[in-house]
Amino acid sequence: MFRHLSFLCLALAMIPTFVFAAPKGGEKAGTVGAVTPYAEKRSGSCSEDAKKSTKIADGNFRQFDCFMTAEGGSVQLYLKGENSSITINEKSLVSIDSISEKDENGNFRLKLNIKKGLLGFGVKKGNDVGFRTGTAAASIRGTEGVIGGDDKTFLGGLKNGSLWISPDNGDSLVIGQGQTVLGREKFVLLNLKSSGDTTFAKTLAALLADSTKSMDEVATAAQAADSAYQDSLVLTKAKSQEKTTVEELETTNLKVPQIKYSSYDSLRCVANLAVSNVQKGTVARLSAFMDGSSIAEDSLKRNMPKRIGLRSGVHDYEFIIENAAGRSSVKKTLGCYPMKPFSVKVFGPSYVVLTIPPAPPETKDVIVQTLQFQIRVPEYDPSFLNKVVVRQSGKVILQERLSQIQNLDYQIPVELKRGIKNRFDIEVVHKSGYVVKAAKTYEVK
Repeated sequence: MFRHLSFLCLALAMIPTFVFAAPKGGEKAGTVGAVTPYAEKRSGSCSEDAKKSTKIADGNFRQFDCFMTAEGGSVQLYLKGENSSITINEKSLVSIDSISEKDENGNFRLKLNIKKGLLGFGVKKGNDVGFRTGTAAASIRGTEGVIGGDDKTFLGGLKNGSLWISPDNGDSLVIGQGQTVLGREKFVLLNLKSSGDTTFAKTLAALLADSTKSMDEVATAAQAADSAYQDSLVLTKAKSQEKTTVEELETTNLKVPQIKYSSYDSLRCVANLAVSNVQKGTVARLSAFMDGSSIAEDSLKRNMPKRIGLRSGVHDYEFIIENAAGRSSVKKTLGCYPMKPFSVKVFGPSYVVLTIPPAPPETKDVIVQTLQFQIRVPEYDPSFLNKVVVRQSGKVILQERLSQIQNLDYQIPVELKRGIKNRFDIEVVHKSGYVVKAAKTYEVK
């Protein structure tokens, strides 16, 4: 077991216990970027059962922010000037305990509390970063490597630089390039070629989590795993070089694939394309973009017709086919109008009786009312309509088609005749062919 640290040594090593001035002028210490789902950010509480959380978008990170990543998730934090970064790996729970300005040049000191999980880091000179796990504290400056743990374990390894580690119950130690520290009931220092490699660190974390192994057995297993991992890197590099050579040979006579637009169905919302020049034994990638955003992607191994789903409404589409030899594309503006029920609301009673005294002699008897109705299409977009027709006693008094239809609310002044039933028939035709009719009648006495 380690001896208890002296007060001075503990104060130097336990950086998370310091208090520094807050950043001047509200300046942020860095930004959040390179988020890989699934990850969350919380403010304040940092526990796995915290209820308030938000999916992470690019932006600034602040003091008391808490990051949580699920399997496959990760979050990258860029420190001021983006010359340093910290990567929170999958299945981790990490809080930012404090952010403070360190000197007159605006360099920052950042303190992270690793509740569980692994962090990769590349911190250049200027910014200082301190870490806290459930079993130890550590600090780095101008260092690249990995650190992690939970309430029972500790792991730290370096590709370069130095890492100062202070176990809660034991002597502090400093490690350098190519060294790894593993801690549980005791801390062991190992010289490993894979030190500081995040992928390899996951193997070490699994070894530490195996409570059936003593720390001596964990150390032996770690050294064996290091040798196996280095062998795998050599093999992977050789295969990559071999694959590159094969691909270069394959692309020597590779042709550029071609794509042509055939037709589209506005009701079923599909575009029909024809792909050609895809050679046997090769793969081409087909991509579809709508208004500049990707909506579909597929791999094709042969010449074939292809159907791409469209989105509701009128949009600009681009369809691209490409391989290592080059690409071709086609652009089209297409409308998609799936058949959806809609309604026409006529305001007021459907049958209205008006009692209006006749006009004085030698004065024209003019009776004017406002026919008001609203077309209620699910998309709230008049471009989905093909025709709007209003008839008065069988005679067309309003007819709009396609681009003439500019709104969905109508207020039409109509002239009524005395002594008869003035019937108004409204007919609205959707571009899908769906038709809705409505009517209203005025009687003037």
